[in-house]
Amino acid sequence: MNKKIVAITACAAGIAHTYMAAESLTKAGNEKGYKIKVETQGSIGAENVLTEKEIEEADVVIVAADISIDLMRFTGKKVFVAKSIDAIKDSEGLIEKALKEGQVFGAKGTKVGKVTLGKTDNKFVTHIMSGISYMVPMVISAGLLLAVANIFAFQKNDLGQIINWGFDTSTQLGYFMSKLFAVGQVGFKLMIPLFAGFVANSIADKPAIAPAMIGAYLANDPEFLGTQTGGGFLSAILVAFIVGYFVKGLKKIKWPKILQPLLAIMIIPLIATFVITVIVLYMIGGPIAGLMDWLYNSLTYLNDTYSSATFIVGAVIGAMIGFDFGGPVNKTALIFGTAVFTDTVAKFGIQNANFVPGTAAQAAISVAPLGIWLASVLFKNKFTKEEKISASSAFGMGIVGVTEGAIPFAASNPVQMITASVAGSAIAGGLVGLTGCKFYGGIGSPLGTFIGYIEQPIPFVTWILCTLAGILVTALIIGFWRKPVPENKMDDELQYETDKNIQVNITEVIDEKNFINKDVFDQTHIYVDENSKTQDEAYKFIAKIAKKHGYVKSEEEYYKGLWKREEEATTGFNDGIAIPHSKNSTVIKPGVFLIKFKNGIEWNSLDGKDIKTAFALTIPEDGAENHLKILSAIATELIDDDFRNNIVNETDKDKLYNLVSQIKL
Repeated sequence: MNKKIVAITACAAGIAHTYMAAESLTKAGNEKGYKIKVETQGSIGAENVLTEKEIEEADVVIVAADISIDLMRFTGKKVFVAKSIDAIKDSEGLIEKALKEGQVFGAKGTKVGKVTLGKTDNKFVTHIMSGISYMVPMVISAGLLLAVANIFAFQKNDLGQIINWGFDTSTQLGYFMSKLFAVGQVGFKLMIPLFAGFVANSIADKPAIAPAMIGAYLANDPEFLGTQTGGGFLSAILVAFIVGYFVKGLKKIKWPKILQPLLAIMIIPLIATFVITVIVLYMIGGPIAGLMDWLYNSLTYLNDTYSSATFIVGAVIGAMIGFDFGGPVNKTALIFGTAVFTDTVAKFGIQNANFVPGTAAQAAISVAPLGIWLASVLFKNKFTKEEKISASSAFGMGIVGVTEGAIPFAASNPVQMITASVAGSAIAGGLVGLTGCKFYGGIGSPLGTFIGYIEQPIPFVTWILCTLAGILVTALIIGFWRKPVPENKMDDELQYETDKNIQVNITEVIDEKNFINKDVFDQTHIYVDENSKTQDEAYKFIAKIAKKHGYVKSEEEYYKGLWKREEEATTGFNDGIAIPHSKNSTVIKPGVFLIKFKNGIEWNSLDGKDIKTAFALTIPEDGAENHLKILSAIATELIDDDFRNNIVNETDKDKLYNLVSQIKL
């Protein structure tokens, strides 16, 4: 199959490594029979710019760069990031490695350091989230029925004052609402066993569902346990995992063939139900029930005693939601919020349930993607065209309560995005806790105030204000943190026009014989049999002649710049050739110097050979596009075997000058 590959190459100076890496990748790709296109992001800007169609059709994107590259336009594509030197040293190996090991950029599971964004590989959390996904519809439907019925339970006198809570069953409406309330209570009674059943199902499949549901029901039945309260969510988790792995073990036993048809429907569920009943009754039921009773009484006491407690709890949950955009920390917060809500409903009833953690989680869940979108609107000059498109996609996901829309931005700028997301999410979570909002069900975004049911001090308005506060904080942090997009980051059409203008400008610095303008390179720039014995001596010599010819203001600063560039990646290439260069403020104008050393110099070159020929480049910090185009062409030409061999073997200055000055532009 003919693979399609696109790549970007870039180095710190934007000259030698950028174009040599591009040439190496192109050459290796063609030799392998792959269709490859390489965009270079050098000192003169982006050249050979990749189109949206080329990116869309590519099997992999290779980024061989020593500087930060905006990956936003590659969202959803397999991307492999390496250094420019890797492409020069072993371009064929880099391509094959990229095809095998490239990771989808901006997808769930994207890793930033040790932080996994969007999903978790932790099996414990995965099993629990599986159970929650089955439980949520029951929680929402039961919660909404209870909330609606509860409105009709408050009895008022003629003055409109509430004097009692209860249903007036003497009326048809009161009777019906009392039954709806009872249905909601049944839902909340069944939701924990349902959760346990599907956690166990995630571990050991269908035979584990029935015993886990029965075990979780028993663990939450105070009458069965002889306790004041049930074991709540924690007991359901323990029951589910005990049953799940017990059933998994039973399935590994080599049962007689005559029993195998009955294993899944009778034998395994029967054995597992008996075992979990004994464990709940005599081992875990009582202690966990006592622990949960103490825990939720303490939580209720904190909320009732300290006015700031709800804000702090909400802010912590919100921060966790915003940390890894659906990753393990985010999932932990969701699990905790769900557990507190379900357990306190079962213990205290819907009127006295603790909504704070669960409501905070829902308020925070859309802050990051919507904050990104708002930042792109408020700070337009700080977002590229590709980022603005991705921000619009983030809005679409955020408005329906999907945090993962922020992942591409977090993958590109992890510290910035995680900081902004955590801060904004904490504000949203803390405010809904402080104001007493109660999220029963719906969409976790500002839209949730219309789609779903949320009790709030000011109907519709409080929820919107709390979530928007978090979104605004996130947007402002992103906007003030980011730097304005450079003016040369243009779209494809403008870039094309610029490239044409550059080509025209180049004609102004070459004569009719296609010779490079002598202001950049002439015969006096060639030194043969130079006596430097070390790389340091070579750099001092190069800095000396650059100052002598008027290409740098400070010999010392240019010398330091050469070493600084060398620290980023070796400038020693193959066959005894090096391209030392420095792009800094001391450089007056672009120049090329060719030095042939009398003795080979150790240079940490790619092939390990000593360096006998050096192309030294002076590169102005602020550009000079027409000259930089020439320097880029020289760097690219060194990839050609014939040109490289002629440069290495030739010692005559006139012939060396002709070789360099007639490089095709």
